[in-house]
Amino acid sequence: MDNESTDLRLADAFGNTIERCWDRGGAPGTAYEIVERDDGFISALDASCYFTSPDQWSPTDQAAFARCRGRVLDIGCGAGRHAVHLMKAGHDVLGVEPSSGAARVARERGVTVIEQTLENLTEHTDGIGVFDTILLAGQNLGLLESQDKAPSLLRDLARLAAKDAVLVGVSIDPHHTTRPHHRVYGRNNERRGRLFGQERLRVRETTTATAWFDYLFLAPEELNHLLADTPWAMRECLSDGPHYVAELSLT
Repeated sequence: MDNESTDLRLADAFGNTIERCWDRGGAPGTAYEIVERDDGFISALDASCYFTSPDQWSPTDQAAFARCRGRVLDIGCGAGRHAVHLMKAGHDVLGVEPSSGAARVARERGVTVIEQTLENLTEHTDGIGVFDTILLAGQNLGLLESQDKAPSLLRDLARLAAKDAVLVGVSIDPHHTTRPHHRVYGRNNERRGRLFGQERLRVRETTTATAWFDYLFLAPEELNHLLADTPWAMRECLSDGPHYVAELSLT
């Protein structure tokens, strides 16, 4: 599929969806996040999930939340789903979010946010200090993008980590899927030298879409392999079916 041949206008489609949901009180059914994969597969997610409270989160997100301590760097904070409640629990939290619309909503909810991608984060960290917990909840281990980029991104995050810091991330093991279209996509990835769970995605909203981006779903053993050339090591991994939360510590 030619990612450039489209009549959709490039815009902050994710942020627009989050803002529309927020403006309607974060109620279910008021806005949907439409995600397109580069093979044409499209999924829809009720955007109200970005405004849920801890008792409505998945068991893996609840476990990730429980493992946060001290000062927290919330990578891909979105509308502040986790950051707001971490702050209520007494944590000093800094969010990182590339979507200007989602960042605006998070700020309205009291979260301090840096508007950056994970890849560009360490170029814009003057004066932010270090963190006791680096959080990639909500399946945001996917922001590691690919097996080629993940080690360097993890090394960059280590530069923002305090001496005894932990990195807490949530993902889903893509090898658990039984859906034929996902398995075909994964096998095509492997033939191209990629990990099974790497996906090329964009978020759509009416006649607009974000730029295409890579998102990485990976098995715990694949994550462990990617840690080999980084300052991180797997401390614990807890699974809930195909979903899991991994806690990494500095070596």
